[in-house]
Amino acid sequence: MTETRRPSTKLRADATRDRLLALLRESAWTVDDLAERLGVTDNAVRFHLDALERSGTVRKERVRKIGVVGQPASIYSLSPGGEEAFSRAYAPVLIACLEELRDRTSTPQVVAFLKRVGKRLARGFSQSEGPLSSRVNGASDLLNALGGITSVEKSGRTYRIVGRACPLSRAVEADHCVCAAVTTLVAEVVGAEVTERCDRSGRPKCCFEISSDHRARTTAHG
Repeated sequence: MTETRRPSTKLRADATRDRLLALLRESAWTVDDLAERLGVTDNAVRFHLDALERSGTVRKERVRKIGVVGQPASIYSLSPGGEEAFSRAYAPVLIACLEELRDRTSTPQVVAFLKRVGKRLARGFSQSEGPLSSRVNGASDLLNALGGITSVEKSGRTYRIVGRACPLSRAVEADHCVCAAVTTLVAEVVGAEVTERCDRSGRPKCCFEISSDHRARTTAHG
């Protein structure tokens, strides 16, 4: 006799969360709306929403409905970060932009442009303060927040941010000059000399050397 196995609790929970995220991609919903559409209890919906809110995937807003007395309703929607996690367009669009830029400008102009992009990116992040070690660790944390996997090593007066992955790997594989933008971002955040020594022999891996010179200069190998 063949034994029929019921789906595990985790598999059912994962399936419910996937369906919930699919609904949130379409619109913003209340807990009651989601529970009705998913065919689960309010508590089950809140369980998933709480976890997704803690991870930064979902955001909650309170909206007071016109003509309705009482507490404002909680409306849930995907956060900007949650939206980005579903999109696969960023890398192809970036690569296409670089190819168009390459067709119209020289390599030095492309590198100069990408360095300006790195400086613009840095404006959105606060510069680390304190000793150089703290600033380097802050830059490493920033790269990790952007999708990298990096750690900090020290040799004498030189620090190295060493990566096991690159947050822009697909774009870097298409055009190595992309590293100039990340190098400049690191230099702006750290406020010290940065030399890019990324490993591009296979899947790109970040590597940045930072000296004790506090002037923000960059050396990017295009």
